[in-house]
Amino acid sequence: MEQETKKINRSIKIYPIFASFTGDMIFFVPIDTLFLTLVKGLNASQITAMTMVALLVCIIFQKVILAIIKKVGNVNSLRIGASLLLITSFILTFGKSFPLMLLYKSINEIAVMFLNMDEIILKNNLKAVGRNEDYYKIRNKSKIMYSIITLFTALVAGQLFNTNNYLPMYMSIIIYILLLGVAFLYYEAKTQESKTKEAKSNRNIKVTSVMFLVILSNAVFYSIVKMGQNNSKLFMQYDFQNFLSIEMVTYYITTIVFISRIARLVGNMIFGKIYSKIKDKMSIVLTICLSMAFLLLIIGHFINTIFIYKVIIMSLGFFLILATRDSFQIYIEDVALDISNKDEQQKTIINIEVYRRIGTLILSAIFTLLLMKYEMIVIEVLLFALAVIEIFVNKKLCNKLQKLECN
Repeated sequence: MEQETKKINRSIKIYPIFASFTGDMIFFVPIDTLFLTLVKGLNASQITAMTMVALLVCIIFQKVILAIIKKVGNVNSLRIGASLLLITSFILTFGKSFPLMLLYKSINEIAVMFLNMDEIILKNNLKAVGRNEDYYKIRNKSKIMYSIITLFTALVAGQLFNTNNYLPMYMSIIIYILLLGVAFLYYEAKTQESKTKEAKSNRNIKVTSVMFLVILSNAVFYSIVKMGQNNSKLFMQYDFQNFLSIEMVTYYITTIVFISRIARLVGNMIFGKIYSKIKDKMSIVLTICLSMAFLLLIIGHFINTIFIYKVIIMSLGFFLILATRDSFQIYIEDVALDISNKDEQQKTIINIEVYRRIGTLILSAIFTLLLMKYEMIVIEVLLFALAVIEIFVNKKLCNKLQKLECN
């Protein structure tokens, strides 16, 4: 028993490091468009196609991935995910054709599905040592660590790229070799469902109803954040071009993007502090903040007299999008794993990931069609409307969760 406890505590300790380094190809992301266009010779439509194909692959192979995970277990799934990340880094670095880039992106998305089992491992390990309430705290710690790491890589990746186009990729390969070794240090506690949990699992209809809202809320929120982050950056760029030269616009946008990474870090720290106090209302607070973000961007768009006011207001809106991103994801995971039976946890996490991608695909298709006819402001208004609707979805989710806890 003592030996098992040591293994469990070791897994809990290494989790923030493993999760933060597998959150993205941290040396690649800051220079991704530069690498894909200048080194691999891809154009904008090919880069977009890579994302769309990868999302479709994950959706199509959802059941196959889940079947593999159930067969090999959570820890081995984690090791498969780490291995796939290493494979993708080799394909991306040395692949020379567009089909290989499609393969890289597709395998990378599949790797994420396998790696998400680390959330279940963490939850079960914490439960085994009586620290179930620490899930948000430790997940948030990994997000803070990720934010700090990406702040550093955002500064150095460009310099590495200018020194040698392949240096950031070589760094990625080294990191993923080390992470694969770390994956073999993981251990998952062999927990048994408690009587309380068994009683909770018998309320199948109520749990199913709540789980539907959890997955729906997460899919909508994630899609709004994902599309809002990308489109709002472009929205500001177009707005600023009416006042500044291209060179100055580039300076402003890159500065805003850099500060937004700090905002993401600060957001994680703030919401991490207040989570224990407002746990049941966390999703409502975050969706209100998200609505305010798009409202600020829209207000800033219509300020045409004093340029610096436009910059400040629109930037604050953009920062709010980033500040809410991680905290909502952790909250939804915590809720979903709490109300799931142990046998359903894997399916729950996979469903959350898949519906995130479906939501992003739908919004991406709608926005592409709208932008053929309308200005970017229409997209921002639509995002604001969706964020307001999301407030009411989460209000309903909050009420259902409270009723579930009372029964």
